[in-house]
Amino acid sequence: MTGSSQNTVRRATLDDLAVLRGLWSTARLPVFEMEPRLTQFQMAFRPDDTAMGAIGLQVVGWHGLLHSPCFYSAAEEAVALPLLWEHLQQIAGSKGLARIWMAGPLGGFWQETGFKPANPAELNRLPPSFKLPTGQARWWTLALRDDAAIAQALEHEFTKLREEGKVDTERLRNQAMLWRGIGWLMVVLILVGAIWLALRILPGVLPSGGR
Repeated sequence: MTGSSQNTVRRATLDDLAVLRGLWSTARLPVFEMEPRLTQFQMAFRPDDTAMGAIGLQVVGWHGLLHSPCFYSAAEEAVALPLLWEHLQQIAGSKGLARIWMAGPLGGFWQETGFKPANPAELNRLPPSFKLPTGQARWWTLALRDDAAIAQALEHEFTKLREEGKVDTERLRNQAMLWRGIGWLMVVLILVGAIWLALRILPGVLPSGGR
């Protein structure tokens, strides 16, 4: 939970569902579509634990989508947004997000934080699961880190994992060959032992020649 000495921000829980339903209805959001996404919402509260508003954050890879902002009034939105944004930045940092998306048009607050209309190159990085809400005509985005650097780092990790996989495969192959060799050695030893035992026993079993 983060916030000033007077207000707080935290992730929504099932106990907040009734309050969120009221916020979603106030913002004219589809309540039944929002309910499965309840835990994506971060909520801002006054000192008496009265909710001021909330906003959702969907995370896919190193991308985050801010969606469905809802507030009881414009005055509470003005108070809650800076608190929510501070909290959201902390979440983005802890999850290693490189880019945050929002569907426009956006108000002055979000533009002041650095959100800009997404260009075609940036839109190519948009996760397919992020859907443009009905009535919204534009994507806005804010780069927190360099996408190319993150992609390169991930490729390095994948390469490292592949190399480790090759080493493990080679180790398993060598172990299999060793056990196969031990198995064949045991078979040979058993055959030699059987032949030796037969040679020791057979002379006493075979009938001797006539006198």
